Amino acid sequence: MAEGMICSEDKGRGESLRDVAERYLFELANRCVVEVETDKLPLYNRFKSCRLHDMIRDLCLSKGKKEGYLEVIDKKMGGEESSICKTNRLAIHMEGVDNDLSYRIGENKNIRSFLFVKTDWLDTFLYNYITFGIFKYLKVLVLEGYTFENLKLPKGIEKLKLLKLLSLENSGVEELPPSICKLPCLQTFNVKNTIRLPNYIYKMRHLRHLFLGFLHESVGGEKLKFEGLNELEMITGFNSLVDDITHLLKLPKLRVLEGRIFYEESLPMIVDHILNHQEQFRDVQLNIDMVVNMDSEDGSTLLKRLVMCHSLYYLSIAYCRVSKLPTYEVQLYQNMIELQLVDTRIEEDQMKILEKLPMLRVLGLWSNPYVGREMVCRATGFPQLRELVLHGLLNLMGWRVEKGAMLNLSSLLIAECSKLKMIPDELEFINTFQELRIISMPEEFVKRVGVVDGEGEDYHKIKHIPFIDIYYYD
Repeated sequence: MAEGMICSEDKGRGESLRDVAERYLFELANRCVVEVETDKLPLYNRFKSCRLHDMIRDLCLSKGKKEGYLEVIDKKMGGEESSICKTNRLAIHMEGVDNDLSYRIGENKNIRSFLFVKTDWLDTFLYNYITFGIFKYLKVLVLEGYTFENLKLPKGIEKLKLLKLLSLENSGVEELPPSICKLPCLQTFNVKNTIRLPNYIYKMRHLRHLFLGFLHESVGGEKLKFEGLNELEMITGFNSLVDDITHLLKLPKLRVLEGRIFYEESLPMIVDHILNHQEQFRDVQLNIDMVVNMDSEDGSTLLKRLVMCHSLYYLSIAYCRVSKLPTYEVQLYQNMIELQLVDTRIEEDQMKILEKLPMLRVLGLWSNPYVGREMVCRATGFPQLRELVLHGLLNLMGWRVEKGAMLNLSSLLIAECSKLKMIPDELEFINTFQELRIISMPEEFVKRVGVVDGEGEDYHKIKHIPFIDIYYYD
């Protein structure tokens, strides 16, 4: 998208360029031209990565190099560098310093796209060429996984006036300079793991995709502003402690919201807005932390309204007292794929509610989310569940799984459930099991499993699982 390869004329009603791009990629995957890895959540951003088959990759690299379209330099693979001065797109995978290579790259003033992967001489290269505005036509700059000198971004990036995509993920940059917000054409900005951001992001009027880290803050301490970002479609890493939610919810094209909510007044605002704009939002992922009144009548009502949101795919509730979860109804939990409960201290077994969620694939119960002694997974319950975590259910003594429950379970983690005596009998009949991890469980529990010698009372229940990992601490 950053290089203008996606045609806006192909947009259907209500589609964005990103929708068109995903449609293109899906078609290529159907034709077996590319292999795609999809996210466990079928969301707006459903493709995690894509790769080419070896033969197609070799063909594309050969053709791209011949046409001056792209060049990949990988010293480990013994890649040649004959066409660097002519190529428009360059990816560099190497360690060590190569001054000759740096010089020859600098001779190419027409480069449109740069991808650096753990390149040791990046500081020198950026200073010599980007700082002085050599690459005036650059549209894509990916500097991921590199630790900059003094943890600061070199000056001069703002001179790349045509830049549309800038990724600094895992780059170790602690603070971005205000000048970074002077990039007039920037559409995609990835600053995950950057701590301090200038409070001028609202000046990036063409921004469409903003990837923040949850631990970010604004320089000066004021809440980060988003007013005027009318093209913004996606924001991840939103944090109600440090970001201004008022203007964010007014953005007309916002479709994807991934955020962490702390303030009690923030949650009703978000719920009201999403419910009133159901047709606008495609994917909402919320982490609700330390909202203290979730167990009140108003809190219960608010939680029920939240799970009415059709676009809510992921929900985490942490360190909030919750009296009970909303009873399952057809209009509730419609598309919820993942639910995480952390220290919610629910007193009544909620499995009878959760097992009815038609789309639930991932369930995590952490640090006393449920304080009861017994837990039952009934027949036909959890039809789509793939991953289950039981971690720190300190009062749990018995867990029963009826025949026909969790028939698609692939991964199970049981950890620090100090009173749990044994694993359920019916796990033996779940044929989709791929992984079982048991961590910090009582000695009696571990002996019953008896994986090492195959002599434990419960070994027959799990012997069909390909990967079993047990950590036991005295």
